[in-house]
Amino acid sequence: MPITDQIKKLFKSNLKTGYSKWKKTDYQFISPSNKEYVYQWLWDTAFHAIVLSHFDTDWAKKEIKNFLLGQWEDGFLPHIIFWEDGFNLPHWAYIESKLSIRPKTTALTQPPALALAVEAIYERDPDQSFLLEVLPKLVKYHRWLLENRDPDQDFLISIISPNESGMDELPSFQSVFGFLGEDPTRLHYYYRKSDFLNHRYGFNSKKILDKDYFNVEDLTFNCVFAESSRSLSRLLTQIGQNEEAEFWKEAADKCERSLLKKCWDSKDQIFYSLYSKSEKMAKVKTIASLMPIFLQGIGKEKLTSLINKHLLSPDEFWTPYPIPSVAKDEKYYEPGDTPFYKIKLLWRGPTWINTNWFIVKGLRKHGFFDIADQIVDKTTQMVEKEGFREYYNPETGKGYRRENFGWSTLVLDLL
Repeated sequence: MPITDQIKKLFKSNLKTGYSKWKKTDYQFISPSNKEYVYQWLWDTAFHAIVLSHFDTDWAKKEIKNFLLGQWEDGFLPHIIFWEDGFNLPHWAYIESKLSIRPKTTALTQPPALALAVEAIYERDPDQSFLLEVLPKLVKYHRWLLENRDPDQDFLISIISPNESGMDELPSFQSVFGFLGEDPTRLHYYYRKSDFLNHRYGFNSKKILDKDYFNVEDLTFNCVFAESSRSLSRLLTQIGQNEEAEFWKEAADKCERSLLKKCWDSKDQIFYSLYSKSEKMAKVKTIASLMPIFLQGIGKEKLTSLINKHLLSPDEFWTPYPIPSVAKDEKYYEPGDTPFYKIKLLWRGPTWINTNWFIVKGLRKHGFFDIADQIVDKTTQMVEKEGFREYYNPETGKGYRRENFGWSTLVLDLL
């Protein structure tokens, strides 16, 4: 079956429809999978829409517009929307949401990739009415991030929970917790501790960041924020909002400059996320350390160092099926799935297709087509061999956990 037909079948199997009493509206969205991940996630929606833009732009627009129905009045966009009515939500939905008998959305956000998706849709279907409907909402969200998550006003956005990175249990966050061990029970506690505290403080971003217990200027979040702001700027120009467009171009440039200056470790020749008001480096080499490849203005010197010393190093990220979420020479690197007798922890080594997408896009942006093509070839092999799985073993290509996983269809966009 052609890959486009496989994806259409997957999206239809993961499609959720109904009527939301709390929002008083019909809803339709593609969930990441048809088991466990059955709600609407922020950056998953962006990825699904990017893929849909190749064969059904109307459906792609619906995905974006459906998610934006869940926007809060102040502009905040949650990382998960619980559309269905009822009280059968998992326990973590209550931990990640404001106090409620039945949460409607979480009170956390996620890497702001929606503008990237809107631009992908618009390039294939230049519908200005779509832009006029969604851009004001995206602008309001991006402004919310600057106003509520940038206390030092350096245009680097802070996240208040590991979940907001999109890569929940990435080992670099252990530097923030001050626990560098590998005991899964203690790790699970530390990865959840910030969410319990956030709940205590009513998910008030300014209060939480002032307390400084989890204040992370995350590489992935900020690379996505910078490039999404650039997309926003270009799209605003299309509808004649030139002053607003210029603001977001400058915001993207300022974010990028701060990241390139503050997050670069000249000794290790790699990027690290920053944590606390004192902006300490979380020195663990993960896929987030390579995310600045996606930035427009990374510069030749830093780019070639990242690629030659790290991405292409067989001791770090150049595995048989790249790109692992943790470098091979880190003690946390675990390429296989979490054994059944351990607490499930994600992002500890396996390869994920959505992060491959960012790196490939960045490599092509900067003219490294051969390396990009090698990653795409290996990514395609994993999908052909194992199907659209949640993540894959970087040593063997074996697929793990959820089947028919939505964002793994991004391979279509790379092809």
